[in-house]
Amino acid sequence: MKTMLNKLFLLMLLSGFAFAQGEINLTLLSNFDPYPSIGYNDCWGYTAPDGKEYAFLGVLNGTSVVNISDPLNPVEVGFVPSNTSTWNDIKTYDHYAYVVIDASGNGLQVIDLSDLPNSVSLVNTFTGGGFASSHNIFIDENNAILYAQGGGGVRVISLADAANPVQLTTISAPSVHDVFATGDRLYVSEGWQFSYSIWDVSDPTIPALLGRFNTPSSGYAHNAWATDDGNYLMTTEEVPAGKTVKLWDVQDPQNATLMDDYIATATSRPHNVHIKGQYAYLAHYCDGLRILDISDPSNILEVASYDTYPGVGSNYEGNWGAFPYFNSGKVLASDRTYGLFIFYFDGANITGLDDPPAQNLPSEFQLAQNYPNPFNPATSIEYNLPESGEVMLDIFDITGKKVRTLVNQRQTAGSQYRIVWDATDENGKAVSSGIYFYRLQVRGETASFSQTKRMVYMR
Repeated sequence: MKTMLNKLFLLMLLSGFAFAQGEINLTLLSNFDPYPSIGYNDCWGYTAPDGKEYAFLGVLNGTSVVNISDPLNPVEVGFVPSNTSTWNDIKTYDHYAYVVIDASGNGLQVIDLSDLPNSVSLVNTFTGGGFASSHNIFIDENNAILYAQGGGGVRVISLADAANPVQLTTISAPSVHDVFATGDRLYVSEGWQFSYSIWDVSDPTIPALLGRFNTPSSGYAHNAWATDDGNYLMTTEEVPAGKTVKLWDVQDPQNATLMDDYIATATSRPHNVHIKGQYAYLAHYCDGLRILDISDPSNILEVASYDTYPGVGSNYEGNWGAFPYFNSGKVLASDRTYGLFIFYFDGANITGLDDPPAQNLPSEFQLAQNYPNPFNPATSIEYNLPESGEVMLDIFDITGKKVRTLVNQRQTAGSQYRIVWDATDENGKAVSSGIYFYRLQVRGETASFSQTKRMVYMR
């Protein structure tokens, strides 16, 4: 394994991969973007009986099945169409994948994986009990139970016959957005009710409410994931922007206690979180994939990150989902624009974030000339930070009027920060052809920096 990773690292140095921004303690193995004109959403993973590893990539019109056993050369081995939808969720059980989309008439798709790597096949579309669509699902593999958002709450579905699901009952809960189960407990994210509920599902046919707690300051209860021992629950609040990811002690379900919280930047937007061992893997939209050490629940530490979307977006762009459960150490992340990212993460080899090696840091502030220039439809702006600080990158037209702010946040010391401007203003409207200026301002820990450069946009 060590020899292979050394080769991978050398290959990435030689290739000069374009997404090198913000890579900390994560090794990027490859980026797979099979449908760039369509767009993506969630991802999941599967290990076949022969040990080969596969990724499921949600596409806006179906599900792509990708062989990642050679992570440098991912290969699509199947595609299962669906109705068109922004939202897609995928989970696996036995040798089946289960797919839902949030669009009426799609049902619960059951995909047979037994013929991998040759092919996959859609063997059933479950519509029992009026199952027409769902936003999210989760599978309790130990008990062969699938929980699905919808039907006025949560559908409880038996997978005893994995190819032929059977609905057992429905849990009545308000405004359900997502579900997660472990042990005898089910955790329900209740969206616009601004609450999370905890249920006893030791007998899934007669679920019993154990407790409910509210998000502080009316944050949208988006998703939740429990630690392996079930003692702590991490939650995300997607709306409004700036809501932190929170870690709760839920050992007493009637008295959930907030232990600590985290957010990448003050105005960013967390999406989905997954937990494996002592690490939480956070899909953080425009802030990419963040890995958090939660071994001390009262002190969440960010230990790794990678920005899958180096451009500037609406806060709903970027990293949608993650999958950290391969035994090989591979981690998947799905980006709405750029598709599937395959990483390697080794928690035993984390370097300090507060004191990065001096040889990796630039010796001075530097703002590079944008490239290409002139440009159409987009251009890249790169800069170096010899020390951490508050960073602002603005675009101005020839009259001096500010057109757009591309960066306004604290950033750590590092080289080749890369920002993409797509020639739109703050409202997403395309700007006119002409001369523009970009200005970088940094208020560092010991020094300040300001520089302006000229560029030309040609429509």
